[in-house]
Amino acid sequence: MTLRVNGEVMAIERYAQFHARRFDQTLDLIRRHGGGSLIEVGGHPWAMTARLMQEPGIDLKATVSAEEISNWSDELPVTRNRYDMDLGDGVPRSFQNYSANIERTAFPVEETVDMVLACEIIEHVTRAPHAVMLNINSWLKPGGIVILTTPNGTQVENPFRVKAKMPAYRPSVYSRHNYCFIMDGLTDLVETCGFEIVEANFWSPYVRKGGSNLYRAVYNLGPRYLKNKFAQTLCVVARKVEDRDTASRLPRCYAREAGWERIDGADTIGDPSAIDIH
Repeated sequence: MTLRVNGEVMAIERYAQFHARRFDQTLDLIRRHGGGSLIEVGGHPWAMTARLMQEPGIDLKATVSAEEISNWSDELPVTRNRYDMDLGDGVPRSFQNYSANIERTAFPVEETVDMVLACEIIEHVTRAPHAVMLNINSWLKPGGIVILTTPNGTQVENPFRVKAKMPAYRPSVYSRHNYCFIMDGLTDLVETCGFEIVEANFWSPYVRKGGSNLYRAVYNLGPRYLKNKFAQTLCVVARKVEDRDTASRLPRCYAREAGWERIDGADTIGDPSAIDIH
């Protein structure tokens, strides 16, 4: 498939092949939870976007993907532009893209939707994953669904790495992984932002090489402890149960310290007895 977006050929073959199984599993989840109108967070390089636009029962209302790389990301303005997509099949397709810093700016979308997809995104934020979730909350209809995936931070192989999977340097701080989530921390974060957990799944969608193939065999034995240690990916499905523009409390993935924004009782965070996060 030759993918063109706004006339530009997108070289997605390697990316799409690497993530193909995760894309398939994600689409299965979307179907199972009813599809409908959808916003995709982090569309670029548009590989999953192309899959979504071809999927019956999905109405892609918009993507949220920064159109520029900035050293001063707090100053990134919120803009909305039309994108035209050509899949080489003669069918014209278009979508709206919102360009913004999703963890620093609260912004509305044109219309609320049934579902938000935020896959392999939340580990890239630098300081406020709860702000991402609060934005998503505001874009969803009551009872709407969010689907999140992120690398599993408790993989047993992590402490034994000779070098990191990704070099520390990237042209933008958002190009690297800045947060490392465990399942309990991820579900807790989601729950503080007006959601209830519907599913919390462990996935291993990527090809392993050499001796690490044994990890898949151990993962498939079934007990949650083994999945927690050997699964590659965390997948959380959550339902919006209340409108929130602040987190209900300090999420467990944050240290107790003053200065957290958009959290209920933020002025008491300096007092360890004021907020029970356990």
